[in-house]
Amino acid sequence: IAARDELFCYDRKFRIPSSVRNHDLKHAHEISRMERKILVTATGFDSLLCFDLDENDFTWAVQLQRSPEGWMAARFDPQTEYGPDPANNFHINMVHAGPQGIFLSGLNAGALLHLGSDMQIHEVCNLPTGTHNAQPYGDGVMFNDTASNAVRRVGRDGTEQAFRIVTYDETELEFAGVDDSRTARQGFGRGLCAVGDRFVAAGSSPSTVTLYDLDSGQTVASVNLTMDIRNAIHGLEVWPYE
Repeated sequence: IAARDELFCYDRKFRIPSSVRNHDLKHAHEISRMERKILVTATGFDSLLCFDLDENDFTWAVQLQRSPEGWMAARFDPQTEYGPDPANNFHINMVHAGPQGIFLSGLNAGALLHLGSDMQIHEVCNLPTGTHNAQPYGDGVMFNDTASNAVRRVGRDGTEQAFRIVTYDETELEFAGVDDSRTARQGFGRGLCAVGDRFVAAGSSPSTVTLYDLDSGQTVASVNLTMDIRNAIHGLEVWPYE
């Protein structure tokens, strides 16, 4: 589990036998496992770090940059002190590793990006500003369209599904209005994962997890953990893991 500048290792009884830090891991957001490696987004550096479970150390990293010629992945060694300068231009906060490769996105990236084995970055598709949790799904992509309070799935053929995020009566919310920036608001979609080939679980504020049926287009169930608007779902994963 990622926590700001540290990776915590939990056993199956949720005890913490160890943790690891790195000076290039600032404002860690999401993680994804790729075989025996853990990929971690370092939002404070617009970077992606790779932690090797066998070597018990961070072994490679890249910082995402953009020029008029397109996206670039500037590789650096997280084991040395010569890393990149802090940067949060794209707010890189999502990584998804799977058979199709490594995918990245960020709040201000405006696109789902693919990182190849040659360390080249390619743009897969455009995304709305403010998107969270974008990832490939089936023949398209799914993501939290946070600004629109919706979970969306878009196919390569242009077909689209949209699910409204659960909201509550304002009088039921606890500590509403305590955040002057209004970042803490209900309906803020954050956290998304596939549950098999048919269902998708999505998180939202205040601390709600909702299960959607992609085949029927219906909301199956929704569970609220607390109405305290200051507490928010940030990431989701299916348990037990394989």
